[in-house]
Amino acid sequence: MIEQLKKALTTGVGLALKTWAEVEVAGKEIIKKAQLSEKDAGQLLKNLKESYEKTQNKMEVQVNRLVKDVIKKADIATNDDVKTLRREIQDLRKELKAAKMAKAVKAPKAGKAAPAKAKSAPKVKPAPKSKPKAKPAS
Repeated sequence: MIEQLKKALTTGVGLALKTWAEVEVAGKEIIKKAQLSEKDAGQLLKNLKESYEKTQNKMEVQVNRLVKDVIKKADIATNDDVKTLRREIQDLRKELKAAKMAKAVKAPKAGKAAPAKAKSAPKVKPAPKSKPKAKPAS
């Protein structure tokens, strides 16, 4: 019983790694060796096909999950990450362009601006003259 279980498990894993053409050839060999009727042979191939497709789908899900985990751990940007960044860049460009347009409308046009008044230097009061100190009497 344990040996049959091991063989079935090994066969299941082996089938998962093969193409449908390889599985079909193996199935036809089993049919030939077991001398199955056409009805039984058709049913066996149908069951093999269903089992093969289920196994392939399960493996695809597992591989996809594994790849996503590896990408996440490696800190690699995904296609969705890049698309999100592109949208953010486009939005920022639009905001920058709108800000430049708003600034251009508010700023006076060149040539029509009022001439700037020349600022005179601040007036500095002269230092008070000090009185000469009296010489001590000798």
